[in-house]
Amino acid sequence: MARIDQINSFCKVVELGSFSQAAEVLKLSQPTVSMQVKALEEEFGAELLHREGHKIIPTEDGKLIYGHFIKISALYEKALQDMHKNKNNFCGNLVVGASSGPAEYPIPLILGKFKEEHPNALLTLLVGDSVEIIEKVAIQAIELGFVGAHRRDGNLIFEPFLEDPLVLVAARSHPAAQKDRINFEELRHIPLILQQPGSGATINLQEALARINLKTCDLNIRMELGLQDSVKSAVLAGYGATIISQLSVKNELAAGQMRRIDVDGLDLMRQIYICVNRNVPLSRLASSLLEFAKENKEI
Repeated sequence: MARIDQINSFCKVVELGSFSQAAEVLKLSQPTVSMQVKALEEEFGAELLHREGHKIIPTEDGKLIYGHFIKISALYEKALQDMHKNKNNFCGNLVVGASSGPAEYPIPLILGKFKEEHPNALLTLLVGDSVEIIEKVAIQAIELGFVGAHRRDGNLIFEPFLEDPLVLVAARSHPAAQKDRINFEELRHIPLILQQPGSGATINLQEALARINLKTCDLNIRMELGLQDSVKSAVLAGYGATIISQLSVKNELAAGQMRRIDVDGLDLMRQIYICVNRNVPLSRLASSLLEFAKENKEI
């Protein structure tokens, strides 16, 4: 029968895409983690993981098993934390989800400061686009997420956390950056590099355009490059401009590597939300981190 340590190891390999990284987080040796996953594969009579390039990804059977195991792992962690509920010392594991905007700032700083105050808590930041993180909260794979979009779902609660407007930016030398303000007709001729459709930035851009009866197909979109780090690299290389989280480019703007261009008539204000599942009470560790995040969001 599968043991909880085997289940935890398998889940961590799936989340991090690496045996070595999973072993480091779990404070185990890599051979130990490999043996635990192999034992699960033998028990279930199926290959659960395979290598794709430099990354370990789950097979179809592995994805199915992960959906069940992550809930078992979460329940086990809650049980551990409940056993320590009368102690001041926080312990246990907590996976926090975040879309790429808040995952760059301020969530890592919040987690770091929380860890300083509670050194026995093991915190992992899982980064994906907003749709992915919301879905993980929905299926109870993680307890809470910080996302740049929301959806209508009676099982989920979206609480406003932090304002993070989207901004049009380009590399300082790009032709688009030679003006401080443009109108929408000018925007339509600028080559744009956007994040993937499930990202909070792209969802919010689509909503902003819809308010003025337009769609993203009305823009000159040259590329969609996944999450924001790839987009920022392409923009800095001069391949186009982008509409992106202001928090995510604050360092590049401050250093003068990028310039912001305001767009008349396009409201790009957005919220970062805290997403939790209303059907499952937060563990003591998750609840404490959430309160800490609210108090330290301007870190």
